[in-house]
Amino acid sequence: MRATVMYGAGDVRIETVPDARLIEPTDALVDVSRAAICGGDLWPYKTLEPSQTGRRMGHEAVGVVQDVGADVRTMKAGDVVVMPSACERGDEAVERVRELTDGFGVHSVLESVGLEQSMLTAIGIARPGGAVGRVGVPQDETMPASQPAFFGNVTVGGGPAPVRAYIEELLPDVLEGRIEPGRVFDRVVGLDEVPDSYRAMNDREAIKVMLKP
Repeated sequence: MRATVMYGAGDVRIETVPDARLIEPTDALVDVSRAAICGGDLWPYKTLEPSQTGRRMGHEAVGVVQDVGADVRTMKAGDVVVMPSACERGDEAVERVRELTDGFGVHSVLESVGLEQSMLTAIGIARPGGAVGRVGVPQDETMPASQPAFFGNVTVGGGPAPVRAYIEELLPDVLEGRIEPGRVFDRVVGLDEVPDSYRAMNDREAIKVMLKP
C-alpha cells in the first residue's frame, strides 16, 4: 500500500510500504477514508522533537482564516472569535483579539501547540477570570506567563484529550450535521499532495489540511 513516510525534518515522502496485517489477537485493521495533518505533526517536521497533540468547546475560542475578506459572522459557531489573519502571532495576536472583544479578551482559550509563545498568547488573550485549556504537550517544564495568569485569576488546566469520554455524545452530532467541525479545514488533498501540505502548514499558508486517500 502507499503511505506517507517522514524521514526527518522537512523530509516527507509518499512510498509503497507493506500492507497492514494482524499480528496480535487484539489487533484490528482500520480502513481510513479521511485523515488530517495535525499541528503536532509539525514538531517532527521542523526538528525531529517528539510531540503529540481536543474536547468540544462551548465558549469563545480563537481560530484563523486565510480569507481576510470573509465576513466574521459567517465563521462563527456559537461564541467563536475569528482572527482574520494567519500571520498574526504573539503581541499582534493578543492585540487583535483584544480589539475584537472590546478590550476584554475571551472567556475560554484552547492552547493546542505546547510552545512558550502559544501559552503566552493564550494567557494574554484570556480575560480576567477566564480559563485556558491546554491540550498541546508542553515543551518546557515550567509554565510561561504564570504571574499574569495568577494576577488575572486565569484558570489553567489540561492534559491529553479524553476522547472516549465524549465520542458517544459528539459523533452523532457531527454525523447528523448539528455541528460542523470540518469548517476548520481550508485545504483538501490527495495522498500525493501530502508532502506539500506539510510545507504549507509549516509556512502558515494552510491552517488544517484534510486528506482523502
